[in-house]
Amino acid sequence: MANQQAVTYDLSDSAQNEKIDSSEFEWVGSDTKAMETISRPSISFWKDALSRLKKSKVAMVCIIFLVALILGAVFIPIFCPFNYAQQNVAYSNQPPMWVDNITHNAHIFGTDTLGRDIWVRVWMGARVSLTVAFAVTLIDCLVGCIYGGISGYFGGGIDNVMMRILEIVGGIPYLIIVMLLLVVLPRGLMTIIIAYSITGWTGMARLVRGQVLGIRKQEFMIAAESMGAKPSWVIARHIIPNLVSIIVVNVTLDIPNVIFTEAFLSMLGLGISPPQSSWGILAYDGISVFQVYPTQLLFPALFISLTMLAFNLLGDQMRDAFDPKLRR
Repeated sequence: MANQQAVTYDLSDSAQNEKIDSSEFEWVGSDTKAMETISRPSISFWKDALSRLKKSKVAMVCIIFLVALILGAVFIPIFCPFNYAQQNVAYSNQPPMWVDNITHNAHIFGTDTLGRDIWVRVWMGARVSLTVAFAVTLIDCLVGCIYGGISGYFGGGIDNVMMRILEIVGGIPYLIIVMLLLVVLPRGLMTIIIAYSITGWTGMARLVRGQVLGIRKQEFMIAAESMGAKPSWVIARHIIPNLVSIIVVNVTLDIPNVIFTEAFLSMLGLGISPPQSSWGILAYDGISVFQVYPTQLLFPALFISLTMLAFNLLGDQMRDAFDPKLRR
């Protein structure tokens, strides 16, 4: 073994000392064009996230469905020949695609027990449900971001006091708030929005606070504070922009919860007052005649289910698209 090691050492040593003839090399010069080419274009975080979102077929189908739903809720009640509150008991409980012999207009989803057109009432219900969902989500997002950002940024005693207040507010049952508000306020769209907004912002505040606690010790935060930046400026310019992706995903997932809550309250008689229409009221009316006329419950239940499914699937796809760990 010793002899073999010695031979190996001698060979490697001779190979190192051997000189290579310069004629074996050829000077090709420097390629300035290749030096200046960009191997991969630089794209921002938002462009990369949106490009990955566009590649998702599930996300695009959900977006198309939700855009069509919003446009239908806005324009169909306007151009429909029937009014959502128009009653005609002579045409009650008609099947889908029933044609009126006098006006020759088709009732696409049929009529209910009072002879009202279910098609226009479903789209009016979509308008009410989406209005409540977007209004409540916007209020919860603004209040939660401000409250959670202040609590997480300052920390210490301020954070403890603000978190105790948040726990007290979050511990109040939502139905109790609705019932108390109905004592002093009339039933309607605004009452539901106010009632849900009183406690709905707590989840967003907790999420923002947790993210701010992780961001506040980053290098750019230390640099901004060392340069004398005010807390309000740091929160508005540094913290909130870094939370936009998380906030957008959480808002997308929060909208179906609000839609379901509004439908649930309307079914309990605590939501929109008749003759206004909402998906909850339509479902409640359809339950009473479900065994005889099942389509009166099927159509609003189908719209509620598809809308909640679309928002949930879109939220899941957006969470994957905005995840920085998945960037390539």
